[in-house]
Amino acid sequence: MKKLFAFTFQEKIWNIQLSEHHLVAELRNETLRKVELICIDLVNAALIWKQASPINTWWQSLGKLNNDLVELIEFSEETKPQVTQKHYLNIQTGEISEYIPQISDNFSSQSYRHLQPIHYTEQNEYFPAIHRFLYRLLNVDIQKGVDYLEYKDKIIISYYLYQENKLWNYLLVVNNRKKVLLNELLTESEGLGLGTFTVKPEILLYVKNKSQLHGYELN
Repeated sequence: MKKLFAFTFQEKIWNIQLSEHHLVAELRNETLRKVELICIDLVNAALIWKQASPINTWWQSLGKLNNDLVELIEFSEETKPQVTQKHYLNIQTGEISEYIPQISDNFSSQSYRHLQPIHYTEQNEYFPAIHRFLYRLLNVDIQKGVDYLEYKDKIIISYYLYQENKLWNYLLVVNNRKKVLLNELLTESEGLGLGTFTVKPEILLYVKNKSQLHGYELN
């Protein structure tokens, strides 16, 4: 496996959306209550822009993408926030776009194939088999649950261990010959995460320590 990129930010990575050729992430500084956005060109594995959100409010969220636009959703400041406005950025430049997409523009991240792992808790019937596999492979006693995905000749597992009275989350990639290609600590955790990694053919994407974004080529 080849590492394509590893970007570290001062802010926490809050939300990630994918289009056919781009990744856009929402970054948040909870102390300063500031929102930033970044865009990565997945074809060239390059960060093409990073900027403060053009919407000057904490009450916003990164929406969906298409090949040309990034959707930003603005909410009202109330107990049950309502959508008040939608804004659109040029995905190549990050600048506000005057174009308002139509339904025919296929403005949905679901149009682009990316694979999410299956989440198994200790109570699931498949968990013991995964537990045995990791114990034999790594001599580890996994806890609580896993995120599991088979992709081509690889198995990708996000698993948890108790270490120093804390729950530690690791990411493992192993091929069908049981060769370990990656086994990396992602973060300390107080509980189980969901969707701890994503595969967008042919790229494995994951967040480490809440502020580091990594991408590996899976060929």
